[in-house]
Amino acid sequence: MNKKLFSILSFAVLLFTLSSSFALAGFDPNFNPNQLISDSAFTDLASFSGPAGIQQFLALKGSVLANTSPDFLQNLKEPQDSSVKSGLKDPEPNLGRLRTAAELIWDASRQSGLNPQVILVTMQKEQSLISGTFNSDSSLQWALDHAMGFNCPDTSGCSQLFSGFYFQLFGNFDAQGNRYIGAPESLMRSFNTVGGRGPMVDANNTTYASSPVRISQVGDTIYLDNTQGPPYNAPATQAVTLSDLATAALYRYTPHVFNGNYNFWKFFTAWFKYASGALLRSEPDGNLYIIQNGSKALLLDFVMYSRGLSPNNPGITNVSSSELSDYPTSQNPYPPTDNTIVKVTDPLTGIGVLYVFENGIRYSLSTFGIQQRNLNPVNAFIASAAEAGQFPSGGLLPPLDGTLVQPGGSQTVYIIQSGKKLALTPFTAEQYGYSFKNLAVLTPNEVNQIPDGGFLLPQDGTLLKFAGQPTVYILQDQILHPISGTIFNLYHYSFKNVDTLNQGELSGAAFGGFLAPPEGTYFEDSQTAAYYYYNKGTKHSISDFVAAQRNVKNYAVLLSDGETSAILDGEPLPPKDGTLIKSQSSPAIYAIVNGQKVILDYNAWTRTYHGSAPAILSDVEVQSYPGQGANGASQIQQ
Repeated sequence: MNKKLFSILSFAVLLFTLSSSFALAGFDPNFNPNQLISDSAFTDLASFSGPAGIQQFLALKGSVLANTSPDFLQNLKEPQDSSVKSGLKDPEPNLGRLRTAAELIWDASRQSGLNPQVILVTMQKEQSLISGTFNSDSSLQWALDHAMGFNCPDTSGCSQLFSGFYFQLFGNFDAQGNRYIGAPESLMRSFNTVGGRGPMVDANNTTYASSPVRISQVGDTIYLDNTQGPPYNAPATQAVTLSDLATAALYRYTPHVFNGNYNFWKFFTAWFKYASGALLRSEPDGNLYIIQNGSKALLLDFVMYSRGLSPNNPGITNVSSSELSDYPTSQNPYPPTDNTIVKVTDPLTGIGVLYVFENGIRYSLSTFGIQQRNLNPVNAFIASAAEAGQFPSGGLLPPLDGTLVQPGGSQTVYIIQSGKKLALTPFTAEQYGYSFKNLAVLTPNEVNQIPDGGFLLPQDGTLLKFAGQPTVYILQDQILHPISGTIFNLYHYSFKNVDTLNQGELSGAAFGGFLAPPEGTYFEDSQTAAYYYYNKGTKHSISDFVAAQRNVKNYAVLLSDGETSAILDGEPLPPKDGTLIKSQSSPAIYAIVNGQKVILDYNAWTRTYHGSAPAILSDVEVQSYPGQGANGASQIQQ
């Protein structure tokens, strides 16, 4: 957040400065500093359809936050401990995997009640995380760690309590275990304060003066400072009347007009001026668009009519091509609703062909497909070949998922799953308990047009091996994982539950790495003798100090180097909660709280921990543990 202290002017001089008119070069004259955003927009939780909508927006913007690779998700610093997340009121504390940036933003929005668009715009305003580029891993990590600019006053460095994309959104705990809320909840606390919660002001309603006396509220006219110099060359101080709760909250968060809150308004207006579902007509060509998840999709005539809309709808807004360009264009036009039937007439032959839409995909129809879905061709909408051709083709509409089909004259039976046909074997038919009394017999040509998915794989968790081979596998998410003898015993598996199949029946399965150990397993690498702790899909290295403290050697199992290397690396396992540690080269003392290191000031060390001597560890080990750095909790503010 951009909080700059400015010199105190006499009140008369201040009023003269603020009452003088000024002209700013290059800024949008539609900007109203007295209302940055409406209260309804600030709290609109329906602005996106869910995390998938946010992900789509990030991808269309080319944002670094669209990255969903495991390595990038580690950089978001979501804690491993579900109890920490529960304590921070995270709505998904036990998901069992790392979330994407889009998912974390969505969950923080649900937790706080803040529009996820506000979160995205704040991340752009503070760290350019939506449209910016980063020339090094370190610069990107710094931007992620301070994504919302939360608790980063200009008067001092950023508080390390909130260092991390996750902690910026959900908050953290201090050395005494006190919970501090994150940026979204802090903004909503200001919004929900009776009368509003703006910046602190002095007796002259000046922000960040030497003697603040009260919290400003909605209706107050307050005096804020501006960032000096280009690009806008704004005056040093500026008067603003807080017109609503959202505007008061944003000025408390960033007590400047230029550039901070002007940038917020600029990005929000460019990206989200029109809510999802808004209809916009391009003035140059007359094309109609609909806004969805911060992007625009072309709305074709037949789709408009199928959705009960009219080209003369009074809610349609005419906009310029320049304004439309602020919204990225979806890859495909806006689709009709599912089960919409469309008739396309070939201009050369005059023959009409029926199509049906599902999930934006165009399918041709068979008699069986029409009957099974109770479709009525009489209700078909008319579309040109050019219009229909703008949507991806899915071939022949497959039977509904779960339908058992058989080509006429064949003994093979298929099950339809995700629009594909999967061949049944006697083993899978029995394992799933399928009944053939509702079997649909179709023409071979019709069955051939259904995409082939190979054999239906056994159920997840099935133990199996191939004939003549000793290796036992477990099937998980259509992946075969070999099981070592140690892991087989840890899960208490029995060989009587291992089925023998041929490789053809498992042709649709991929081979993966070794089956990981059960949650909470301590193990030793047989080649390196290094100790690890397994939790939520990752292994956590254990130092000699932590191994001794936790008595790991007495109950760690031995795994091969191949088993160990197949598991993704997580953060090192920290010492037990309550342990005091310090590095060899620094006087700073840390406490381990909720699995994180928290720096202690003298009072916390003497009062909470009674001046106990810390364990002295290497610089590398202390730095490897997640948590606060050298800028302690003295800067914490909500």
